[in-house]
Amino acid sequence: MSVQPARAEPREVPVPTLIKKNTLLLAFTQAITGAGTQLVPALGAIQVVALLGNATFAGVTTSLMGLARMTIAYPMGRLTDARGRKLGVFIGLWLALVGSLTVGLATLLGSFALFCLGILVFGGGVGAVQQMRVAAADMYPPSRRGEGMSLILMGSLFGAGISPAVVSFAGWLGKGWGINDIALAWLLVPVLVLPCFLLIASVRPDPKTIGQNLAAYYPVWALGARPAATSSAEQAGLDRVHRTAVGAAVAVQGQMSMLMTMTALALKRQDCSLPLISLSVAIHVIGMFALSWPIGRLADRLGRKPTVLMGLGISALGALLVGLGHTYLLITSGTFLVGVGWAGAFLSANTMVTDVTPPAHRGSAIGMLELWSNMASMVLPLLGGVIVQHFGLELLGFFGVVIALLPIFGVLRVRERAPGRYS
Repeated sequence: MSVQPARAEPREVPVPTLIKKNTLLLAFTQAITGAGTQLVPALGAIQVVALLGNATFAGVTTSLMGLARMTIAYPMGRLTDARGRKLGVFIGLWLALVGSLTVGLATLLGSFALFCLGILVFGGGVGAVQQMRVAAADMYPPSRRGEGMSLILMGSLFGAGISPAVVSFAGWLGKGWGINDIALAWLLVPVLVLPCFLLIASVRPDPKTIGQNLAAYYPVWALGARPAATSSAEQAGLDRVHRTAVGAAVAVQGQMSMLMTMTALALKRQDCSLPLISLSVAIHVIGMFALSWPIGRLADRLGRKPTVLMGLGISALGALLVGLGHTYLLITSGTFLVGVGWAGAFLSANTMVTDVTPPAHRGSAIGMLELWSNMASMVLPLLGGVIVQHFGLELLGFFGVVIALLPIFGVLRVRERAPGRYS
């Protein structure tokens, strides 16, 4: 049994104060953890080259992150479906704290094996923390679900400003203490993570509980909703929407991870400083998250399908600029567009999945999306490293275009009668 609108749902359903408070706490947590996550694309490839002496495996850091996130995604989704979203986020924070300490120590010791272990643990933490997206979907009705999820993602916009500051501060400390500045940047991450435990503890009640009792928080929405059984044919159609959304998310996530990782290495080869590289990554992340709220609103007003298509097209254009650009400005502009395209396609695809999945199974559904998306994040950066090493950045850009365009045919076949309503 699922809940479907009996008549047109009001577009501007009022959001209760409690939901706004919970959303703000989750957004702050996303901002802080996002600052640590950005160290992977900004510094990961550079660390691998320093440890191994060549660029063939430059994409291994992002790939290990993808492997860890892929491994933890579905089990964590099952756990949060059974025990609530907050537990999954708490576990993620602990893993991120331990992983960042391990990466910093490995960099100081020059141990590639310990570095890989640290990235795996840190990546598992990042994967578990992604259950905050499910928490956002739980707390909002369909007409505002895209907006609700976008507000959580907007938190990473502030992380884009924190990360370069952490790198710069680590560089300043490193000069004074005579310690590797990259290692210090990682060792500063736990200082950022610790306050997040208090933020998540203050989220009440658990978002899963809100999702299972949504009518109690949105009486205006409840007046226009009724229980409705779903026939086997209708369920098959919803399953197709689910698969299509996952396919789009996988493509755009893999393409973005590949380009972001290799772009940092390309800028390093042009003798750009670490703060400049970190700034470029921050601009990319600004593209990913600065427009999250208007994109979420667009997905709620115009529909998930057109927003996914728009995102895929912008991602393809960004990949082309990255491949053909030979200056800091052009390459950074390309990565910015890749970020904007990712926001449009990934956010809307996630919203599509939650549209067709009841609250009791949303953690598992998003966990499965994360599993396949992070498999792409694991494989494509490795392939990207080989392409850049043997064929150059130009071919990598064209390859990124192809990846972004692959899901378009499937998305075009989705029939969205109204935002969040499919036939």
